Amino acid sequence: MSMLITIKNMLGSPVMSLQTGQPLARIDRPIINPHNLKIVAFYVSGSMVDFTPAVLFSEDIREFGDMGAIVDSSDNILSPEGMVRLGEVISYGFVLDGISVIDEQKHKLGRVENYTLNPDDFMIQQLYLKPTLMKSLSVAHLTVSRDQIIAIDNQKITVRTPTVKEKVAKKVKVVESPDAVPFENPFRKPKPAAESIERD
Repeated sequence: MSMLITIKNMLGSPVMSLQTGQPLARIDRPIINPHNLKIVAFYVSGSMVDFTPAVLFSEDIREFGDMGAIVDSSDNILSPEGMVRLGEVISYGFVLDGISVIDEQKHKLGRVENYTLNPDDFMIQQLYLKPTLMKSLSVAHLTVSRDQIIAIDNQKITVRTPTVKEKVAKKVKVVESPDAVPFENPFRKPKPAAESIERD
């Protein structure tokens, strides 16, 4: 299994061409499909990119390491214009950074300040929260796994309330069992076609 990487480690990183060994652009911000919490593409920019906006599909990143994001060539940097499925995800306006996180009892847990993703499929795996003032008196950081998420909209993420046993065992990091409630998202039901993002 690949090591998870944080979004903060990716942002600002160079996009490197395997063909020439030269930097093509830098990663600016992710485009996230809220149906499945997958980063489908990144906005990129740089002196070698002569159009804006410009995007790089996550599936075109061969690997991500110390040098940055490795792609085949400059042909992988595209304009999103005319890409219907990608345009639909962009139209959601979903931004994960800074979004509020609450539990089932509507208790505010904090806001997302970082998150990890699997570089093999770019699925977001864990959210790192900056706790609310009350929560921060007992913990410095909170970690939520994707299996704990039960609903998402543009204003908030709702997560399952950890049991008393889980709270005692893991004051900071909540780790759910393999039989956790399946990830469900209200965005998914009306537009199942947006599950898969492909070039048009």
